[in-house]
Amino acid sequence: MIYGKNGKFITIKTSELPLEQRTEKRLTNVSKKKRASLSHNETLQKLRHHNWLTAYNIFSKFRLLPVVAVLSFVLVIIRVPNFFDENQTNRDISVIATPAEAQGNNEDTVPANKVSTADKSFTKGKKAKAPKKEQPLDPVLFTRSEIELLQELSRRRKELDAREQTIVQREGLLMAAENRLEARINELETVKSDIETLITKYDAQEEEKFGGLVAIYEKMKPKESARIFDELDIDILLEVFERMKASKSASILAKMRPERAKEITSRIADRREMPKLN
Repeated sequence: MIYGKNGKFITIKTSELPLEQRTEKRLTNVSKKKRASLSHNETLQKLRHHNWLTAYNIFSKFRLLPVVAVLSFVLVIIRVPNFFDENQTNRDISVIATPAEAQGNNEDTVPANKVSTADKSFTKGKKAKAPKKEQPLDPVLFTRSEIELLQELSRRRKELDAREQTIVQREGLLMAAENRLEARINELETVKSDIETLITKYDAQEEEKFGGLVAIYEKMKPKESARIFDELDIDILLEVFERMKASKSASILAKMRPERAKEITSRIADRREMPKLN
């Protein structure tokens, strides 16, 4: 058995070849192996390059997804508090009192510094060009003092609404009391009319009663009438004397006792006419 330099077994046929042929054959085998090795390396490089390109393409397609997800999450976190703040501010702005309600009466005016701030903000709003369509107010454009002023105006408006409700209730009570008072006045007017009617009837009856007595005593002689008047009840006597003619009453009074005549004179002077109802 024959072995070559590389330790491989050499067959008998190969060992019988001349040295030049064996060398040439060996070189040919070496070159073939080199070419095979080179082609294998190229294939590996191409395969690696292809795998790298495939991985790069996949990464280029999908690597933006995590970034987009993270950015979306961050935007949501930032936007949610602003959304609630904006809703709160819009609610505060929606309850702002109108100029007449915001000013109120002299007792319920807003402090001067707050009013000046509001005037400045309103002046700036007038100077700015008004858009064709109403745009929602951006709470970011308001300063803290302006927001506090708007909240103060909202509170004042609630107080004015409560006060207005109280006034309306009081007006209702006053109207009810006025209606009851008018009803009472109507009742009193009816009673007054009845009293006047009764007084008229009473006066007519009294005139009729004392008119007959006066006629009787005027026909009597003064001495006889004086004797009766000295004993007559003083109230009845006064009613008769007031209805008699002055000439008749004077002649009768001259015939009466001095004490009785003096009493009658003082009582007539003290009598007052009863006031008449309108």
